[in-house]
Parts: sequence; structure tokens; C-alpha cells
Amino acid sequence: MASDHANADFGKVFCRMKGNLIKVDISDLECKICCRSIRDVDTLMRHFAQDHDLPVKFNACYGVLPYKLLKDNKWLCVYCAKTYAAFIDFKRHITTHFMNYNCDKCGTTFISCHALREHQRQVKCHRIAYKPRNGRAMRPRSNAEIILQCSSAYPFRTWMSNLNCVFCRVKTRDPVVFRNHMASQHEAYDVQAAFYKKLGKAFLNVDITNLQCKLCFISIDNFEDLVGHLKNDHQQPIRSDAQFGVLPFKLNDGSTWKCAMCTNQFKDFMSLKKHTQSHFQNYVCDTCGEGFITESAMIAHTKIPHENRYNCGRCVATFSTLDERNSHVKTQHTSTRYVCVYCVDKPRFATWEIRKKHLLEVHNYGTGGDSYECTICQKAFKSRSGKYNHMARIHRVIKDSELSYTCGSCSRAFTSQLFLDKHIAKKHTDA
Repeated sequence: MASDHANADFGKVFCRMKGNLIKVDISDLECKICCRSIRDVDTLMRHFAQDHDLPVKFNACYGVLPYKLLKDNKWLCVYCAKTYAAFIDFKRHITTHFMNYNCDKCGTTFISCHALREHQRQVKCHRIAYKPRNGRAMRPRSNAEIILQCSSAYPFRTWMSNLNCVFCRVKTRDPVVFRNHMASQHEAYDVQAAFYKKLGKAFLNVDITNLQCKLCFISIDNFEDLVGHLKNDHQQPIRSDAQFGVLPFKLNDGSTWKCAMCTNQFKDFMSLKKHTQSHFQNYVCDTCGEGFITESAMIAHTKIPHENRYNCGRCVATFSTLDERNSHVKTQHTSTRYVCVYCVDKPRFATWEIRKKHLLEVHNYGTGGDSYECTICQKAFKSRSGKYNHMARIHRVIKDSELSYTCGSCSRAFTSQLFLDKHIAKKHTDA
């Protein structure tokens, strides 16, 4: 470029750009007017305006995508000071600082208005009838990355009752052991690796016990104070129009489960997590009023029919909302909770002991291993069908109502289609 195109017409560079940013190499950036070396594009534009009185429009995009190669052959991002050995990794990263256009339907962000229009023209986005509260929308995980990078919040995921490390296979039930593991093994972890593949668009769980700012090392009491501290005291680019992307928990020593956002306390972690999500529910179903953290979760919810989708487990009644079903259970099934599934009329009993007595006396059924006993020879079976088959084959004791499958070639009848087919194949081969 220096030898062959020193006096080239740079107006040709803008041919067919269609609003996209121009990639520029600023490895040896300097001002042509005064030959002063400049670090980045922002410093160059301020230099033009202050030292040379050039009419720079600071409220408009500069229109360039800066690439800077260091002497050790690593690519440097001049906006966040990250370095990359591979060019393709740096290329993917640098564009994240210029994603200023987003699709209103699917939330995808783009580097230029032209790219957004091409997306809207070629891609059929899923259009929703719901708008997020306060006009906020789910954006890339920029806020979550800043919080993890600048604080002592430790990311984790859960499986059953275990706390799992998102970087390795270590799992434990003790939050203190988990924090010691993170401090010793993953002190300088890669923030991008914290967002594991199965997380999808869900929020990342973080433990904010003993929360500190990594930039000034002061202790911070709660999550909201951390966000305000990073944004106001350290001028971190936390976007107020985007969600934080993390679910904060104060796990402490695991003996108590208190909400990190309010004063509520719960008996287990799953109850605490369900409650914590209610503080970040940005999308609400207009039909039933149920809240969701992400747009994708709400879309999946809307695909389920809302008319009478809640069934009563003790009768055939159906309800349109969960509150209606709970009210029905509390008012209609308070005294007779236990039902006999073997009787035709499905009688109900007030206590489990009364139903157990009924099962033993009427159906000869008792809890345990071999619960079904033959009334003639006292042989026990693990299932009721096994007992009936035994009585039908050995003792020829069969209720007339159970002989529903009659052979068309003789007078024999059977309890199932399988036995009838076996009989026909054995006795009536010609038929």
C-alpha cells in the first residue's frame, strides 16, 4: 500500500459498500499532517479536531473497522485491550463493538443498516404479539461479560443437588468447596467459556457471596450496587436498555437459602431459583399473566393451548389457570384425598390407611414385593394380570364379564386378544 497506492483515489474504496464499515489497518497509524503517531481511531479523530481544527462529527459513526497487529504477531482490540493469536477470532470479536442495529422481531444484532435490511428481506423471523416491559429487549451478553470480568462473581450450573463447575467436571454440594475450587483453579478464567453451549439464551447462575470489585477491590453488598458501581465509578459500558444476563445467588455455606435481591428465604435451592427468576421476568404472557426471563421461553409457552390446560389429578375437571385448579383442589378434595384405582366407581378415602385396608379386603392387594395373592392356592404375583392369568389357566376361575374375546369357530372365550390369537393358531389352523 505504501509503495503502490500512496497517491491512490480513496473514493473508490466506498464503491458498493452499502453502509458497511471499511476495514482499516492501524498498526502504524500516524497523522499525515504532522506525522504524529496515534494509538487508535478515537484518539486520531480528537487530534484532528483539537490540533488541526478539522470538522469532525463526533455524534456520527466513524465508518471504519480498525485492525491492529502487534509486534508479536497478535491482533489487538483497541476498545477492550484483548489480544488474539488467530485472525478469524479477532475478526469475530471486533465486530461485537459495532453491533448497533438489531431486528425488532428476533433480536439479532447487525453491524450496519444494510445488513439489517438484508436480514429482514431474506429471513422470515418469528413475529410475536408481546412486547417486553419498559421497551427492553434481550441483547448479546455484553452486560454479563462485564459483570464476570470486573467482579468476583463465580458462574455455576446445577444438577440434582450438586453445584457444577462450568469449566471442568468438578461438582460438590458444599458452596464453600465450590468457591475455593474457583479461586484456586479458575482464578483467571475466560469469560466467554462461562457461557456453555447448553445454556442457550437462558441466564447464567452466579454466586455473589463475598462479592468484590476486581478493579478497585472494594467489597459490595448486593448485585444492584455492583452494577451501579461498575457503571458510575469505573465507566464500564453496561447498557441500561439490555438485561444483565445473570441470576445472582448468595449461596453462603448452603445452610440457608436467602434471595440476593430481597429478604425472602426458602427451604431449598430450586425454590430460591424459581423466586429469583421472578425479579428478572421481562416478558409476560398476555393470556395467563405468567412471566418469563427470555423471549424464547415465552414463545414456547404461547404454543401451549391456554383453554383448560390444567387438569385435576383427583377428578376429571379441567381449568384454564393454575390458580383455578389450586382453588378447586383446596375446596373440593380436602377430606377424600386417596382414590382406589381398581374399583369401577373410583371411591375415595380420607386417609392412606383406610385405602390400604380397602385394597387388602376387597382387591387382596398389599404394598410390597409380591402383592397379588391367589385366593385358592395362596400363590403370590407381582401384578394383578399375573394373578388373573394364573387363576384362569390353573383354576379356571374367570369372571364372565372378563371373557370379552370369543372364538368364532368354537364356544371358547378369552380375556385378551393375545390369548384368542394363540388359541386360533393352535386349534383352528385351517380357519
